[in-house]
Amino acid sequence: MIQVIYFDLGKVIIDFDHSRAAQELLKVTPLSLQEAMAVLSDSELVSEYETGRLSAQDHYRKVCRRLQMDVSMEKFRQLWGSMFLPQPLLSERFLQALQRHYRLMLLSNTNEIHFDFVVENYPILRLIEERLLSYQAGCMKPEARIFELAIQKAGVAPESIFFTDDRPENIEAAQRAGIQALQFQSESQLKRDMQSRGIAFAN
Repeated sequence: MIQVIYFDLGKVIIDFDHSRAAQELLKVTPLSLQEAMAVLSDSELVSEYETGRLSAQDHYRKVCRRLQMDVSMEKFRQLWGSMFLPQPLLSERFLQALQRHYRLMLLSNTNEIHFDFVVENYPILRLIEERLLSYQAGCMKPEARIFELAIQKAGVAPESIFFTDDRPENIEAAQRAGIQALQFQSESQLKRDMQSRGIAFAN
């Protein structure tokens, strides 16, 4: 029986588009859109920040140097947060219905600047009080270690955990850990999949 539901953050609860941030960055960097996008999607830069190996201050300095821009830390936070779209992908009503029956938890590859931004700007996150964030855990999905930590944090058997994420490699890693996991596509699809697993929520 499911007792805990873990949600991914980006592309599950909140949508994002890196090109939005890149367009904003073009106002303060001499680089082209393609060059700015390359910095935003640099896997090594993302990994070292989202696993806590790089502080927010060091990340800020490194990115400013790479993008050849001179902005304050506050402006940098605004630019970095501009990637998030205003309308959440999940409704508060749906999460509130789930909250009546299950512990709702967050399992996200994220960083300090992005997470602070979404907490400040998306009230829906107040419905998910327990969090396991990659930059605090020191590891990230799809590494086996972060799913071990997720099971420990939930405090229940892995088969009593349901997890949804938009990335198939993360779903596969969760399943290898014994967690019931399904790929997210939309709220309506998630509701159908939850119902098929006996997960209760009010319509």
